[in-house]
Amino acid sequence: MSDLAWPPFSILRPEGEELSGEQQSDVQAYRLLGLLGAVVVPVFGVLLAAPDPQATDPMWARLGLSALLVGLVGASYASGAVRRRFAVWARGACYILMAWFCSVATLNGFAGSYDMGILLLYGILPFAVAIGAQSMRPVWWFLGCGLLAGTAGAAFGPVRAAEALPTVGGLATVAFVEGVVIWNQLDARERLERQNDLFRRAQKLANIGAWEYEVSSGEVFWTRQVREIHGLPQGYEPTAEEAIAAYHPEDQPVIQGMIERAVEEEVPFDRELRLGGEALPVGHEQKEGRWVRARGTPQIEAGEVTSVRGTFQDITERKAREHVLENEREALRSMYRITADREAGFEEKARRLIDLGREHLGLPYGFLTRITDETQEIVFASGTHPLLQPGESCPLSRSYCRNTIQEERSLVVQDAVAEGWAGDPAHQTFELGAYVGAQIIVEGELYGTFCFAAEEPREQAFAGRERVFVELMAQWASYELGQRRAKAQLKRQNARLDSFAGLVAHDLRNPLNVATGRLRLAREERAPEKTRSHLAAVDRSLGRMDEIIEDVLTLTWGGQDIGPEELSTHGLAAMAEASWDQVGTDQVGTDQDGADQGSAEGATLQFEGACRLRCSAERVRRLLENLFRNAIEHGGDTVTVRVGALSDGFYVEDDGAGFSGDDPEAVFEAGYSSSDEGTGLGLSIVESIAKAHGWSLSATQSEAGGARFEVTGVDVEAVGSAHS
Repeated sequence: MSDLAWPPFSILRPEGEELSGEQQSDVQAYRLLGLLGAVVVPVFGVLLAAPDPQATDPMWARLGLSALLVGLVGASYASGAVRRRFAVWARGACYILMAWFCSVATLNGFAGSYDMGILLLYGILPFAVAIGAQSMRPVWWFLGCGLLAGTAGAAFGPVRAAEALPTVGGLATVAFVEGVVIWNQLDARERLERQNDLFRRAQKLANIGAWEYEVSSGEVFWTRQVREIHGLPQGYEPTAEEAIAAYHPEDQPVIQGMIERAVEEEVPFDRELRLGGEALPVGHEQKEGRWVRARGTPQIEAGEVTSVRGTFQDITERKAREHVLENEREALRSMYRITADREAGFEEKARRLIDLGREHLGLPYGFLTRITDETQEIVFASGTHPLLQPGESCPLSRSYCRNTIQEERSLVVQDAVAEGWAGDPAHQTFELGAYVGAQIIVEGELYGTFCFAAEEPREQAFAGRERVFVELMAQWASYELGQRRAKAQLKRQNARLDSFAGLVAHDLRNPLNVATGRLRLAREERAPEKTRSHLAAVDRSLGRMDEIIEDVLTLTWGGQDIGPEELSTHGLAAMAEASWDQVGTDQVGTDQDGADQGSAEGATLQFEGACRLRCSAERVRRLLENLFRNAIEHGGDTVTVRVGALSDGFYVEDDGAGFSGDDPEAVFEAGYSSSDEGTGLGLSIVESIAKAHGWSLSATQSEAGGARFEVTGVDVEAVGSAHS
């Protein structure tokens, strides 16, 4: 805001950027004083000469001084050079006025009103000299020169010393008093300017400025920083309508409404707005895309809002950072969705990630390489570069990747030529101006690289988060390729295991079947009692061998991964009843003498709630059969077995003897058995089937003191209540 803010005085304020705001205020003040002086000098002369018509005080001289002042003011409008030196010349005019009046007062012998006139002029002009002064030096010079001129007039003029002495003493007194007063004013102004300078610097650093809207006049006052934020020249005071028009068309009604509510309802506001409205007719530099935070508080006097004061803060950089972070979050979310897609294979995911990286980094080429025997081969790629296509290869020595694999972190090249790559074989081969790449490490060994590039240099350097983004892609590729390698190895192991299981099924069961047939024939013939007891023992041994073979096959095939085509929804109760029936038709087990260890005929199966499972029904029935056999073998003919639903699975428990050891989980170890005749594979089979489904299996003691097995992590649908 200017020092002279009354609208009629605005014509006195100079325009143009060659002057600072303080210099403009000085010129404005001197113009006003020059025009006032041009009027006052002749009028003052008439008043002084009126008591003595014979006084020596020619009017033509006064009119000449008035013309000098008017001419100086006029020249300041015509020339920038004059405006820049206007304050100095205005002070010179003060010296001329003082010298002229001292001469006139001396010629008139300090008689009449001239002694009072010189004291009055000597008391006024130092304040004019002090305008814009940075120190007391010009003031002391003027006071000294004025006192010297008055003293010289008294000493050498046509006046007795006794008559001139009061005037000289008055000049000395005025000089002392004015010097003290002006010194205090300049000191206060210096402190105020220092505070204002600190305030301006704080505004500059925080990109924040202050503003005020006067309700009665509708005027808007902006600080320097507010004008800079809005792209307005210094010294321009916009109207309220112009201030609102500087904002984005969609935000103009918003700020208008906030001002109205602040005035009418005394409601303060704090809102983020966009600039970019109409250009103002004052050399306005439009700030499209710039954001400001507008805050305002109504000022209340006598119960009414007289003004609204607040601040504008440039938040464009913060908004830009927020935009970058949001893009970063969206890119990471997209990366997660791609890598977590269970329906997509590695090749599809890699291609989608390459396209995502190209878009996020703003680079047209993306590719995944395989490095073997000092050769780089492009495995997957996206973009039109002829040498960066799937299947293309080149010596590693002529690729950017040779440097990538030597870096602990990703390699970044913002401007290849500026960074010394112009003569490098890689730049000569591919002519890439920008590049970022990271290593792919599989099982501790180098596999290749994940890279993005462009033919043109990148305008902005690669940010740390962008490097991390590429490194995350490379780490994902490392993990996926490691998993593929592990799965391939597991597949080979399963194939060998299948071959072994086939060998067991064929090469062991064939002679076992022959022995069983011969044993049946031997039993049909008459044999002594002792021989028949030996044949019974052989029968039991052959039966046990058959059970072992069956358990080994079940453990081998039951633990293999289950494909989606094998999964369907089945009722737990139906599968449990089928398994119970199967256990009831089998001989659960025999002791060394051939007696049954347990039978399903006397045992009881109960259900505690029903549910449906998404599973392989055949394998789950085998799981339940083994759990039921385990319960009958250890709980006897009268054991009660309960099958029930859990929130994420099911359980099987009994009221038998429970676990013999301190660690129930030990029962899942292959070969573990509390019976000398047990194979120790039954519960291992249960665990392998559960793992094949991706389920968890745990063992604990039931409330009745028996064994309880819980299967969790199951896709369960509750459908019923308890029954037996």
